[in-house]
Amino acid sequence: ANVRSLISRVEHLRGQREFKNIFGFNKQLSDTNEFNQELENFLNKEQIVQTLFIISLKDASFEKGLREILTNAIGNYLLEEARQYKFKEKPIVLFIDEAHQFLKKTIADDFFQDLELDAFDKIAKECRKHGLFLCISTQTPRDIPVGTLSQMGTFIVHRLINEADRGVIEKACSEGNKSSLAYLPTLQSGEALLISIEMPMPIIIKIKEPNIKPTSLTPKLFI
Repeated sequence: ANVRSLISRVEHLRGQREFKNIFGFNKQLSDTNEFNQELENFLNKEQIVQTLFIISLKDASFEKGLREILTNAIGNYLLEEARQYKFKEKPIVLFIDEAHQFLKKTIADDFFQDLELDAFDKIAKECRKHGLFLCISTQTPRDIPVGTLSQMGTFIVHRLINEADRGVIEKACSEGNKSSLAYLPTLQSGEALLISIEMPMPIIIKIKEPNIKPTSLTPKLFI
């Protein structure tokens, strides 16, 4: 009975449009445009200086932890490639924007609890020597696994008011830098605190405005 229930749930997920599109359940192994093949083509280029490989998850569903599972699967793929020394001669930097949407430590549903999603924890802890570097960007550090943050050597921290967010950054920083975090609630727009293990002390920096400004203004509620 338990097996029949499992098969039924698997078939239900296989039939959902979001899962079919992401995991290619209707595709053949010989089909082109597979993620691993596209990544291998990128890595095998003669010159990869100033070249980007962009993976957009904007159309990936939030249902059933699909985004987190997909991101963790990509992280596991890169982790195994790094362990095979694929990036030793040609190091790469993995940038994750809006990381709080993807790097959750666990997911759970009605049938299982606390499934570990720790690919990026492992990348942060062991892949520097293999040539795979991690850079993450988030507005809510409290949603990033502490194990991942604690392995970061450099922080660029903008204004943080939330006490939980400041506490997470404090835990991830060295003892000598914790006193500097008192400046975080008073930083102005465009200012940031630069903290690095390569620097004797943190400094406040001013970020230049981009030439192409993002459309991030709050829509007017009243006209």
